[in-house]
Amino acid sequence: MKRLILSSLVALSASVVVSAAHADSFPEKPITMTVAYSPGGGNDTVARLMAKHIEPYLGVRMVVENTPGAGGQIGFTRLAKSKPDGYTIGLLSSPSVFMIELMRKGVEYTLDDFQPIANIQSDPIILAVNEKSDITDFASFINKVKEQPGKLNVGGDGPQSNVHLQAAALEDALGVDVNFISYSGSGPASTGLLGNEVQAALLTASSALQLVESGRIRPLAIFSKASHPSYPNTPTATEAAGKTVPGVGTAIRGVAAPKGLAPERIAKLQDAFQQLLADPEFQAASEKMGVVLTYMGAEEFEKELQASRTEAKQYIDLMK
Repeated sequence: MKRLILSSLVALSASVVVSAAHADSFPEKPITMTVAYSPGGGNDTVARLMAKHIEPYLGVRMVVENTPGAGGQIGFTRLAKSKPDGYTIGLLSSPSVFMIELMRKGVEYTLDDFQPIANIQSDPIILAVNEKSDITDFASFINKVKEQPGKLNVGGDGPQSNVHLQAAALEDALGVDVNFISYSGSGPASTGLLGNEVQAALLTASSALQLVESGRIRPLAIFSKASHPSYPNTPTATEAAGKTVPGVGTAIRGVAAPKGLAPERIAKLQDAFQQLLADPEFQAASEKMGVVLTYMGAEEFEKELQASRTEAKQYIDLMK
């Protein structure tokens, strides 16, 4: 009996050692980063930028996989239902991720189905027009909207996205009515603006930067509390309007996993992304692409998501 008990203890001890060694070896294969939007948009931009630079800190490659559709619902649902082993993570975009949950029936996830890992970026919305447009500034845009209530086409990621939310907040703050045209992401919305399918577009600051710098589109205003480092000559919407226009559509982008991920794997992923954001080469590349880095650890990021969800609720009825 003593021999049997001793053998069992030895086996149990060996099992614990093997389990610990297995946990410590994570990750052992490439990690998939799910992006719930089309290539070329703000979410895709920051995901691919991270994928290019993070391998030294993860120890493995990170592969970006776009799963667009239904304004992000398909990709977010896929992430929520993935195995919580750390090998499938995703880029959450607040407020879009919970606006879908709040506004639609039959959504198969809630915000509580995700495990926040680290926030990466704060990306406000800009209002832009084709460089050939006769709309020269924010004031002339508002005048044209008032002349044609409900008829001036403004493109953007949607429906029921952070961009759509920003459009609703703009209308509410200034008492105007635009015809919001939904695209599957900032990339397609930019294409629509360039092709004159719409008269103006609401685009994420990061996704629009190259088009602005190349002179193909003209920014009229940015929906942020302060001037944006990549748009120093573009007024905030509040400055341009002469009254407060809230920037509720600002995308808070961060990494999350399906709920249930082991704490030690959460810690390893969080540490990798924290090191990435401190990397001078990554910082320089981010600045060049107009990506404003805003790091938050898992706990702080979760609080930010909950606060953003509460703020967005006041505009939900305006979007239905």
